[in-house]
Formats: sequence, C-alpha cells, structure tokens
Amino acid sequence: MYAEALRADGIKVNASTPGLVPTDLNTQASVPRGERTTADGAVVPVLLATLPADGPTGVFRGPGSLDVAPW
Repeated sequence: MYAEALRADGIKVNASTPGLVPTDLNTQASVPRGERTTADGAVVPVLLATLPADGPTGVFRGPGSLDVAPW
C-alpha cells in the first residue's frame, strides 16, 4: 500500500528478511538460531537501501538477496 502511494514521489518501499542470524535478540529462542553471520544478514537490507532510481518497489526480499521471499 505504501509502495503504491509513494511511487509517484520516487520513494521506494521494500521489506527484507535477513534469514536466521544468531544475535542477542534470539539467545533464548526455542527454534534454531541459524548460522548466518550478521554480514550475511545485512546483504539484502543494504541492497534495498542502495537501489537505483529504476529499482523495484513493493517487494519482500529473502536472504538469497535477489529472491522475492514468499509471504
């Protein structure tokens, strides 16, 4: 909804998931904490933050960087 509303202003709205990254936030998790590094988890957010003007908007990207995450 935001992506469509802000498209005319040239503002991109995207979401990402870093995948399972062990951090201080999930030390007590009852599920596996993951084995990805924080650098691995940062790849997608950095990619989305540095998109060119003609880049995508309104997508949810997964830890595979260019893969659209199922939602």
